[in-house]
Amino acid sequence: MADKKTIIFPTLLFAIFFFCITATGFGLIKVITTNISGLLKGEGEIVYNHIKQEIDVDLEYLSLLEKSPAIITPNFLNIMISDETMVEDLYNLMSNTDNTRLDQLPFANLLVLDSGGNIILQKGMIQITAAQLHPLVAGQQETVLRMPTSKDKSLFMGIRVRDRIFFFKIDESELELLRKKFIIQDLLDREEKRFNIMGINLYDEKGIGMPFMGQSYEKKDAFVLSRPLDSKFLPGYTVEILISKDLAKNTIRSTTLSFVVILILLTLSGALSTFAIFLLERKHGKKVSEMEKEMEVKERLVSLGRLSSGMAHEIRNPLNAMSLSVQRLKREFLPAEEKKEEYLAFLDIIRSELVRIDRIVEEFLLSTRAQAPFVSENLYALLDEVLTIVTEKAASKGIVVANRVDAAIRIECQKDRLKQAFYNIILNGIEAIGQKGSIVVLAKEKDGFVTIHIKDSGPGIKEEELHRIFEYYYTTKDKGMGVGLPISYMIVKDHGGEIRVISDEGHGATFVVTLPVKQVRTMGDEETRVRAT
Repeated sequence: MADKKTIIFPTLLFAIFFFCITATGFGLIKVITTNISGLLKGEGEIVYNHIKQEIDVDLEYLSLLEKSPAIITPNFLNIMISDETMVEDLYNLMSNTDNTRLDQLPFANLLVLDSGGNIILQKGMIQITAAQLHPLVAGQQETVLRMPTSKDKSLFMGIRVRDRIFFFKIDESELELLRKKFIIQDLLDREEKRFNIMGINLYDEKGIGMPFMGQSYEKKDAFVLSRPLDSKFLPGYTVEILISKDLAKNTIRSTTLSFVVILILLTLSGALSTFAIFLLERKHGKKVSEMEKEMEVKERLVSLGRLSSGMAHEIRNPLNAMSLSVQRLKREFLPAEEKKEEYLAFLDIIRSELVRIDRIVEEFLLSTRAQAPFVSENLYALLDEVLTIVTEKAASKGIVVANRVDAAIRIECQKDRLKQAFYNIILNGIEAIGQKGSIVVLAKEKDGFVTIHIKDSGPGIKEEELHRIFEYYYTTKDKGMGVGLPISYMIVKDHGGEIRVISDEGHGATFVVTLPVKQVRTMGDEETRVRAT
């Protein structure tokens, strides 16, 4: 009886807890869904208000332009539509229309002839002269065009498209509508690019789009916001904004998946816990033993934490000993004169790297990252230190590494970090080449900036990979981690510079790093900006 009470109570408690968690989770998902819908609606309202305002303003300017062209100011230039551009658009419309759809062309006055001058289709009243027809039939001209004038404001055009000849006339009202179409189409295209918009449709009260307008967008997988345009220039028209629901779907899907996983884990852990409590209650002695073991494990974890901190501290001791040994080697164990310079250079590099490791350990102990100062450094010497480190690995693969940087160039930089950036790039080149090849480092100073080119003779980078190589954890190597180049990217950015890649697959790759010669810090050292010298 006691055993039954022991297992019933935790089971009931767990069931209540599970129900509360489940209800809370589903309520949270519903709230997220509602909020996302509200955000999408709000985004649509912003786009709608902006479209309405821009259409009214631009079409008002167009109306003023037609009435009083002499008073047009530079503010009107953004809505002045070129008739030549409209002609080109109409030419493309004719070119893309086959014979089965000729009657669907949005012209009231249209004449379509074959290459011999025989009529294929005629709409409305349109008259042509032999002087207009003959050059097109004979193939002497591709187009015949009469632009609008003050006396005749209609647009007349004849074009030859392969084996067909088109003549059409657009009167003043149609031309005005066409100009409106260009203004509105340009506005809608800009809105679609600026926001998370799948498309924007514009309909009249009959559900028909504006003449000459582009395709209508489907509403599948989109949040649709439909509002009357309420414009005096487009009475009765409705604007329909289609907002992508991909982000909303991904957010809800990931939230739901996380919640389901939590529920599963909670169920498993609850069942196991209930069973464990039941067993521990029946075997009190074993329970005590398990508690003692748990305490022992906790003590070990605490000791391990102290040990890790102590190890970081103790690493500094052998580092100091190594640094002292390097200094003694430099003073007391000099080689023959012909190797002395190279020997001292290697010792200096070893000692500088030991100092760098010591600084890293110190930063770990202080749990903060020191802000290294910017110091003027010789670029050739800095790169030479990097190449000295990688030369042995390159030589083992038959790769020649050359430093052709002008020895007079100096830049203000965080030396150790910039060395790390160049090291990652050059090492990436060595690994890309594989066996036998070359890496050349060049630099040029101009207008207060230094541009460094690191060119390798490897297989190059595929075009589809070029835009991803600076993403964290993206790598094409079997043993790569995908952090080297992103780190280099961030270091260069922290220096106020730029980094890009030029590559033609099969012909190597060139990393172009642009850095300012001098750095200027704002008040409080909150940010670093580039000052051209």
